[in-house]
Amino acid sequence: MTLEEFITQLEPLGIVASPKQKEQFLTYKNLIQEVNKVLNLTGIDDDAGIYHKHFYDSLLIAPAMKPQATLADIGSGAGFPGIVIAIARPDIHVTCIEPTTKRTNFLSRVVEACNLSNVTILNERAEDVIVNARESFDYATARAVAYLDILSELCIPFIKVGGVFLAMKGARGLEEYEESKKAITILGGELLRTHEFNDDVLGERFNLEIVKIKNTPKKYPRSYAKIKKTPLSGRAHD
Repeated sequence: MTLEEFITQLEPLGIVASPKQKEQFLTYKNLIQEVNKVLNLTGIDDDAGIYHKHFYDSLLIAPAMKPQATLADIGSGAGFPGIVIAIARPDIHVTCIEPTTKRTNFLSRVVEACNLSNVTILNERAEDVIVNARESFDYATARAVAYLDILSELCIPFIKVGGVFLAMKGARGLEEYEESKKAITILGGELLRTHEFNDDVLGERFNLEIVKIKNTPKKYPRSYAKIKKTPLSGRAHD
């Protein structure tokens, strides 16, 4: 996938990229490739892979977000999906929460190079940020290789009642939901709708909209070690 092909792919998602946004995507892609030589940001750093497997995949959740909203991206890493959404949807204010300093330094560099005024970067763990940011976002997401019950405990406490946790999952997304229902209910969430995508490169994707219908009990989220060791779903941990 080239830059032009990527831009064309965005139109069905309701995103019409301006010349400025095209330049921002190109700048971001180039920075990933430059920094990835010295810092392991991603295992995928060829042009086609970045545009398709990182950028396009990140933007599959963009149509689910209302205008002028706030988004918490938990464990931003190299900025997927947070920075990608910030470029494509300048109306959304994105807060990237990432505990690794080298990665937040990279994110800051991208924000400066792309001149993004709608991004806040926090070099902290989610369970520390929550102290001052509980139930303050319209949306939360995490594009992480973690099970849905774990991601739910990290993300749902950040969203307001009426807000939505956008869970980005692969082919087993619905299976994970069935196993994670108990955890989602405890945290105050309820499945609103499911978006299924089939893509030749990405394979099958399930993005779940989990709406928050009641406040999350104050004791959640627990520390990441506890979340992983004893998931709220009761599932045996990996």
